[in-house]
Amino acid sequence: MAETTGIVQKLNVIPGAAVACIWIGPTPTNTELLFIAYQAGDPASSTAYQSSLVDALAAAVVTRREVVATHDATSARITSLRIDPA
Repeated sequence: MAETTGIVQKLNVIPGAAVACIWIGPTPTNTELLFIAYQAGDPASSTAYQSSLVDALAAAVVTRREVVATHDATSARITSLRIDPA
């Protein structure tokens, strides 16, 4: 598993495509693009979990909090998220 740490510089939610794109990094010009995607047939619990990740990322954008996004080493799909206490 890989981790990407930094400020959420940009969050773009695309409802029709059921995708959220997240740019994380120390500055707006130095980021890594990650994503959260809903897939047809996902159980309700998985969809709720992914929605809560998007909600947490939106809160991190507003409060300028650093996040640690966990994803597979060969994928940019976020599997978990950590926001450490200030």
